Amino acid sequence: MSEDDMRHGEEWYRRGFMRATGAATVLGLQAGVVGAQENGQGDEVVTTDEQPQLPDAQQRIDLAERVGPRDFHEENYEILNVHRRKEAIQTLLRDPEVNRVAGDWIAHFISYEALTNHLDAISIQGPTDYTVDGSLETGTFDVTAVDRQTIYGLIDRRRNEIVALQIEEPTDVQWTEEYTEEEVRRGQIVLDQEEVQQYVEGKEFWPMFKVAESITSGRGLAHYEMSTIVLYVVDEDSVSVVSGFLDVREEGNPQFLKAYIVDDFIRYPVQQLARETATNDESALEQVPNVPVEKRPMKTANNGFHRFETLPEQQFQQDNWNVRWEPPETQGVTFWGEYNGSPVFSTMNAMATPTAYGLPPREGRNTREWYFPDDEPVINGHHIFWDVHSIPFGGPGQLAKIDYPARRGHPSGFQFRTHYHTGAQGRGSVDFHSGAQFGPYNYNISYEFFEDGRIVPIWRRHGPGYVVEALRNYGVPEDWEGEETVVQQYLHLTALEPTPGTTDGGVRTQVFDGEEWLTPESEFYLEGEPGQKVRFSNPDGSEQIDVPMSRDLEVVVVRPHSDEIGPAQDQVTRTDDREVEAEFYHPAQYVDGEGIQDQRVIFWLIMEASMDEVPHPAGTTGYVAQAEFQLNGYES
Repeated sequence: MSEDDMRHGEEWYRRGFMRATGAATVLGLQAGVVGAQENGQGDEVVTTDEQPQLPDAQQRIDLAERVGPRDFHEENYEILNVHRRKEAIQTLLRDPEVNRVAGDWIAHFISYEALTNHLDAISIQGPTDYTVDGSLETGTFDVTAVDRQTIYGLIDRRRNEIVALQIEEPTDVQWTEEYTEEEVRRGQIVLDQEEVQQYVEGKEFWPMFKVAESITSGRGLAHYEMSTIVLYVVDEDSVSVVSGFLDVREEGNPQFLKAYIVDDFIRYPVQQLARETATNDESALEQVPNVPVEKRPMKTANNGFHRFETLPEQQFQQDNWNVRWEPPETQGVTFWGEYNGSPVFSTMNAMATPTAYGLPPREGRNTREWYFPDDEPVINGHHIFWDVHSIPFGGPGQLAKIDYPARRGHPSGFQFRTHYHTGAQGRGSVDFHSGAQFGPYNYNISYEFFEDGRIVPIWRRHGPGYVVEALRNYGVPEDWEGEETVVQQYLHLTALEPTPGTTDGGVRTQVFDGEEWLTPESEFYLEGEPGQKVRFSNPDGSEQIDVPMSRDLEVVVVRPHSDEIGPAQDQVTRTDDREVEAEFYHPAQYVDGEGIQDQRVIFWLIMEASMDEVPHPAGTTGYVAQAEFQLNGYES
């Protein structure tokens, strides 16, 4: 097309656009006139600044209930958790009293939950300083989070307005860090590095150790060959970390590998957001209701700490279910379940949450090929943690049973919620909840049971992990061709022994490939696609357990063995056997061709959490991965 033709085309488009705009304007004015005439004398004009009459705030709060995935259409529950957490924080920080308190913090912790009545429950908390008394030589540090304060809000998520607000009084929170002789040795090796010495000189600090090599691989070293250490370093108005990695292949002789200094170890800290946020003219404090304990986020409802009074009996019946549970060792809460008086699973556990950093681009690979291309327990990235879910190391573990009434088209049911802060101090996670939250992980692992025989496993992650360190330090792959490394990628592994209507013999296993039912003869690893299902059924009865394979799920079906990690009582529990743990990397490693029809089987469900793809980073946003089990043929 010539330049004249292009100009002619642009002029035609401009004239046409103006004609259309003008017509719309005239029509709009005419409609306004007609509307005014129909309203009598034309003296009633509704503007966009006017608000419709809202329900009484206290009534909204009193009637609000916690929500789950079945309360939302399609994937809106996941979207809500990704998006609304940050929105709720920013709405809270626009209040001048909230902003004044949060702006003075040195660190922070956040908790978020969605409620009915279009309410977001949010809490933010943090201290103004840390004081530290102790040394590596003594193996003990006493740490105090000074004037830690918790702020609770209920936010109208349609209008981003504060419906309820409460600011707790400041309090000092204290805890003691105690280390073994080996941990002291490892901490000293990091401190002996010249750059680290220079960085901590004249500042207070204290070390933190995770579960170490028992759950770690990285920098080319296998499971059990590398360990980590974190030093929290306190300056006048900030807290930072030194993140160290050690080669621990030779017992009693750790070797220094690398250390990273991370000044702002969480992206978008609440205190920084507060300092950058313009505030409203007036505070809602004392102008709106307080936030009742039962409407606060559960892991901070008790003046910044967990609620524990909401736990059920260790065996209970509800909504056609009979559930028995035991507290976590290292694989989360152990469940046994029956529906309508018939068995569903003999044991179910949250086996591991593998968290990988610095992975290369995925390029269509399944998770086993992507994480472990050499079929060895060596991560194909910077490092990985096979997180355990225990009470002794970063519980709290079991937290609550939350009842759901029949509503929004789903029947009644309940959620059994657990929560883990891997590496945190004690069951109260006092350090984590006082802002010292680099490295340890923060997630809910929940199971929802419904009257119609549905089970919904939910993994909900909050952050922050090693994201900032990875973004700033891990670089790009050697074969980089325009796509960066995957900064952070989670898997969550739930495993159970299905017992559809029978515990006397084996089960029948089938796969629906989208067109027909297939009966695999041997163990398998399946990458799911929408329309596919895996089914476990009673060979001599009508009971069935269906698992739809949407949401990028993967599954592994294998026979149980006493020398393999698994949920069954005759299998190895995580970290109990060093040799078995050191060989563990992915449930697909247990697929070796054994027959599965009419046999006991172990079902591994692999849920993915692609944190690298969400618009807000870990620590500011939530992320949900979920699945669904559907029961059929369980006659009442």
